[in-house]
Amino acid sequence: MTNGIHLLRTFWSSEIIAESLYGFLAAGYLDPDRRKLIMQLGGMERGHAHAWNKIATDAHGVAFHVSLLVRSKIVLLKLLSLVLPLPIFIHYMEHREKQAILDYAGLLEAYKDNEKISSIISNIVVQEISHEWHMMEQLADKRLYIAKVKEAIPGMTAGTIETLGLVIGLLAAHARTFMIGLTGVIAMIRGMIAETSVSYISSKEHHDFNEGNNKELDVKKELNPAVLRRELERDLLERGVRSETVQVILGSVGEDAAVLASLVRTIRAGSETLRPGESIKATGVFFVVGALPVLIPFFVGTLFGSSPSIPAVIAFAVAVVSISLAGLFTAVLSGKRISTNILHNLCIILGTAALTYLVGSAARLFLGVTH
Repeated sequence: MTNGIHLLRTFWSSEIIAESLYGFLAAGYLDPDRRKLIMQLGGMERGHAHAWNKIATDAHGVAFHVSLLVRSKIVLLKLLSLVLPLPIFIHYMEHREKQAILDYAGLLEAYKDNEKISSIISNIVVQEISHEWHMMEQLADKRLYIAKVKEAIPGMTAGTIETLGLVIGLLAAHARTFMIGLTGVIAMIRGMIAETSVSYISSKEHHDFNEGNNKELDVKKELNPAVLRRELERDLLERGVRSETVQVILGSVGEDAAVLASLVRTIRAGSETLRPGESIKATGVFFVVGALPVLIPFFVGTLFGSSPSIPAVIAFAVAVVSISLAGLFTAVLSGKRISTNILHNLCIILGTAALTYLVGSAARLFLGVTH
């Protein structure tokens, strides 16, 4: 039962944090109806937290209390909500809700022999499904916006990394300040064409697949909901959920065709995708957005007759800030740990700079020997 207590504590702290954040976010909605819905969702999270605490107390004699760590997480997430656009932050909060039915499968497994607790968990599963459904309605008019951000961030990251690697390599090869900037612009144009071409092909494939899959789900929802039920059962089994637990989940979901279609769609991670033309625009623009700040210091340095080292230091600092922001947004949109994602991006850019500096140094030595 140790695993059960750990899961209960994890879900309890998650609900406590979410309740506090929903109250904080409600102030950001001018529409009273949306503000009311956000507050209702916060109340739902508070009820779930109470349920997890009661199960822990009744079954294990353990009561959960809000710790300093939980309070710190709430403060940090509130600060994050002030930095991020509201729809993206809500998307970050609700990322876990999309997978709630899979998360709760673990609890159902842990308490499968306790009919009372299983019933409580099943009721919460139903409420979480409703929770996620309503939140998707809140984001419905923002899905294209979020899809554009998802497409833009990799483009900006690629522009920053590729351009910084080039200028550091040229710096090591002892190229002149203006030549570094000019070569960077040429490389930026080449990189933008390459990135947008790859983005077009990839987005076309994903858009066609998702469009076909969504149309198929809509038809099944209208004509044969029983097929959706069987597909949900198969998808859960393929995710490693035991057949007994799958039956409990299906019993909780019931026969609601709309909910079944929503669950099948979210479990298969079918997200909103951009049309190929929109994908090209987002990728191309943000590739330039990532590259230009790295190149501008070299043109400014040329005007002031600076050596390449000073613009290179500025370019590196700009790239670190840019890549950190990209890591932040990527983590938020994918539901991953923010600090880990930023550190991962920083390691990539440091590795790129080190490698290209070595290549540039080797080229300088080689050219020096041949001459």
